[in-house]
Amino acid sequence: MKRRRLWLGLAAVVLLGLSGLWLTRLRWLPEIGIWLNVSDPLAHAPVVLILPGSEETRPFVAASLMKAGFADRALVPETRANPDVHDGVELPTAETTRQILIRRGIPATKIVTLQGASNSTMSDAMALDRYFQQSGVTDVIIVTSAYHSRRARWTFRQAMPQHQARFRFYGAPNGFDERVWWTSRKGRQAVLSEWLKFLFYIMYHGRGWLCCLVSITAGGAFVLFRCRGVQSRVEGRDHVGVRTPDQSGGGA
Repeated sequence: MKRRRLWLGLAAVVLLGLSGLWLTRLRWLPEIGIWLNVSDPLAHAPVVLILPGSEETRPFVAASLMKAGFADRALVPETRANPDVHDGVELPTAETTRQILIRRGIPATKIVTLQGASNSTMSDAMALDRYFQQSGVTDVIIVTSAYHSRRARWTFRQAMPQHQARFRFYGAPNGFDERVWWTSRKGRQAVLSEWLKFLFYIMYHGRGWLCCLVSITAGGAFVLFRCRGVQSRVEGRDHVGVRTPDQSGGGA
């Protein structure tokens, strides 16, 4: 009976919590999208790094920054074409970005391709680190989509902690309103997938795995302790207070 009341109480608490979240959704849902954007105020830097992806916005934003005098050179991570697509049908992202920059008035001599295949934000950060070591440049504007800027900043700080004060992130338009991201399909896909990717990065590249290991170990120890406690009480009931006919004083 007590266990049933406990489960009913827990169910009531969960329902009240879910009801509260639903009623206040217009207060906390916008923050989920806004929190991902950590764009910095603009200032001049020798180079602007264009992270791969969203070629319909990022290269155009970078070209505008260069033409406005905020950067002198453009850095483009090296990418490869999709092997499943025939040559000439699909260009590598790096080449597409380069062509857009040139068409927007950026001289080819001011476009630098970073060596090392780009396959993740972490690989882009490592490529920039190598460029810093070779060129001596330590200030950069990093252009990416606004919703990707927080994970990008976290990743670059992990890969290049000695230079983190020299990064400036500039968010290109998302293609949706981050304040009402849940109202469009693109917004839902971008924001929810970005949260999952960010959690994965924290687990894989950060110390999140250590927190999980500690939590699992502590949970396992607690369960083991509880099991042993239950076993001890069961064994105690088997031996304490159970009398044989001789002990009870009753005989035939």
